[in-house]
Amino acid sequence: MDEHLEGSKTALIIVNMQQGVLVHCVHPKKVLTRIADLVSRARDTGTPIYWVQDDREFERHSAGWRLAAGLEAQDDEHRIFKSYRDAFTGTGLHASLIAEDVGHLVVCGAQSDYALRTAAGRAASMGYDVTVVRDAHTTGAETFEGQTLTGDQIIAHTNAYFATLDYPNQDFLLKHTHEVVFQPVSVHD
Repeated sequence: MDEHLEGSKTALIIVNMQQGVLVHCVHPKKVLTRIADLVSRARDTGTPIYWVQDDREFERHSAGWRLAAGLEAQDDEHRIFKSYRDAFTGTGLHASLIAEDVGHLVVCGAQSDYALRTAAGRAASMGYDVTVVRDAHTTGAETFEGQTLTGDQIIAHTNAYFATLDYPNQDFLLKHTHEVVFQPVSVHD
């Protein structure tokens, strides 16, 4: 990345925390509890919240498409509906973040090895500072070319990837849920 985005705000990005996604993921209750905590703390500080949902794998408004029980977007929060793994492709996510003066993204959700990794990696390559919440993302086991990895192994590998991500003049952090701090957002009329 040649250019660091200088937005003054942080935004919480919640990726694919949908009922149909979590069916195959490890530790869904723990991850849901942690994400609900992040959402509550973000709301308390006025931090912009973005709910990213997969519109390709699940018919809109179907049971599998809906947010997992315990998570609910409020009317003033951003809804991003995507057709690709990448939350930025074919959506208004980037334009909305720029309009909100966001330069730092706190990313959590599912699936660690697909939509979460793609969204956080793309954000980094676009110039955003990125924090991946290491204990607030999940996935399920995967087998490819005869090799099987457990969900926990994939989560650990995803965390290892983001622990060493490096672009000039940008910050990349890997934090536990309790370590994430949202600063109060000042509202200007």
